[in-house]
Amino acid sequence: MNRALAVGVGLLLVVLLLLFSTTYTVRFNEVAIKATFGQTDESSVVREPGLHFQWPIFIDKVTKLDTRLQLVESPHEEITTADGLQIVVRAYLLWRIREQGEKEFFENYGSIDEATARLPGQFRTAFSGALSQYEFDDLVGRESRLPAAEEAIRAAMTDALLTEGVEPVSVGISQVMLPAKTTRAVLQRMQATRNVRAEAERYKGNAEAERIQSEAKTMADKIRAFATQRAEEIRALGEVQAAKYLEQMSQDEESEDLAIFLVWLNALQRALGRNTTVVLPAEIEPFHLLTPGEASARGPIPQPERSVAARDDGSSGGAEEQIPEEGGR
Repeated sequence: MNRALAVGVGLLLVVLLLLFSTTYTVRFNEVAIKATFGQTDESSVVREPGLHFQWPIFIDKVTKLDTRLQLVESPHEEITTADGLQIVVRAYLLWRIREQGEKEFFENYGSIDEATARLPGQFRTAFSGALSQYEFDDLVGRESRLPAAEEAIRAAMTDALLTEGVEPVSVGISQVMLPAKTTRAVLQRMQATRNVRAEAERYKGNAEAERIQSEAKTMADKIRAFATQRAEEIRALGEVQAAKYLEQMSQDEESEDLAIFLVWLNALQRALGRNTTVVLPAEIEPFHLLTPGEASARGPIPQPERSVAARDDGSSGGAEEQIPEEGGR
């Protein structure tokens, strides 16, 4: 009885071992390569996830490959730029097995681990060659061409790995540093570049300011000339219109007295229009208006007792007297 039980358990174990050796599973993120007697063809690639069968023991050998993104990081690499500067760069590469290229990948690398070990060397060659085509100013600053450099590296890796079943998905430059021996020279050159640009902007600003001032002066001269011309026209028109009234007033003695009276009022307004102290006899023109008396024989307009203005013939008329000038004045 015990012997029969032992034989049964042994047979069960053999069956389970045979089942285990004749089946395998493929996950959703995997692709399997089934090599029969070490040989592969297009039918050897199994992409459907789930349970699959194989010949046991040494007939079929199944290798599973992860189809998810893989990361390769380079160590710090010293590169010489196109303008002769030494920079230290660190980069990374995201890659995966190319669709429909699983067989080529298996034949070239055999496994993900082998590819991860071999790709960094090719990656360093690609980004060193690409970055050496750029100057230092092209890799840093607001006008950096770093995205173009990364795309150039990815294109170079794509060409190099086209027949190896590897698809470079993304390339990035994570660090760009300067060795200590070149930092001072780079800073001095950057300062000189900034000074040149600042001087160019300053010259441009001065030229623009001179242009604006010149335009403003030209416009002001035009406005001033127009205003002067217009004022002359208005003055000439006023003189023409005033000439008619002056001709009428010259024919009427009362109009002449009215004109003199208006001149006196204007002179009085100008003399007393400010905070001014004036000491003058009240009987001379035009201050006699401050103490008006009775109407004179010449008309209703008050006349001064003395006048500071002499008539053309040198004699005084009416109550006017000529005030002698002192000191030859």
